[in-house]
Amino acid sequence: MNARVENRLGTAPWLLVIDADSLAFDAVEGPSRSAGPGAGIQAVTLVLGMGARVLLAGTISPGIVATLRKNGIEVITGVSGSVQDVFDQYRRGDLHAADTPGLKVETEHGFSTGKMRRRDALKKTSRQFAGILPVLLGVILLVGLFRSFVPRELLLSLFPGNAIQDTIFGALAGSLMAGNPINSYVMGEALIEMGVSLFGVVAFMLAWVNIGLVQLPAEIAALGPVFAGLRNLAAFIMVILVAVLTVVLMGSGL
Repeated sequence: MNARVENRLGTAPWLLVIDADSLAFDAVEGPSRSAGPGAGIQAVTLVLGMGARVLLAGTISPGIVATLRKNGIEVITGVSGSVQDVFDQYRRGDLHAADTPGLKVETEHGFSTGKMRRRDALKKTSRQFAGILPVLLGVILLVGLFRSFVPRELLLSLFPGNAIQDTIFGALAGSLMAGNPINSYVMGEALIEMGVSLFGVVAFMLAWVNIGLVQLPAEIAALGPVFAGLRNLAAFIMVILVAVLTVVLMGSGL
């Protein structure tokens, strides 16, 4: 923390990522000096990969400012002194983001700091799992009801084992619903156990995830009827082609 902030990121031997709450930090080796003009790009890649939210630097190129801001990173330039001094100034609110990218422009730039997002990532993952679990349990329940109330004979009459008929009917059945890949795996397994051919199962799973006509009104409202119609039509055609190609390649041992 007592090291001096490098003026240019491309020549910084180390990049420091500091947690603004705990003051813990990670030191990551900067780009190789042999990288030449590409060092700045390598440094930006490192900054983005480390989850930085704020970048503190001496001078910075306008193009890199734009790239960082597009990725949600605040950029503050014109800093100098030790890492500790610069970080203290930032926490006191004495440093402000640049109004325009064309400030003190030389080449690439210097020092980065940002709050690590490990805890945020863990919380987000937990929330996503908590959201998926009830849906998955609901699909399992739906499959149980499906097996109880849909006779196997009726299902096999709809999927007689003909490649073309099974594929088209599977695509139509999947298009009437909507779900995520995890749910489609459960439904696909149930259909296979009930004797539906792979042509029908693969087409059903692909259409279940990629089409979903129950969502069509929302898609039309958000993106327009022309886009929604063309996208779903193209997706339906691709579902049939991909389903047939998948099963054929499986049968050939590829």
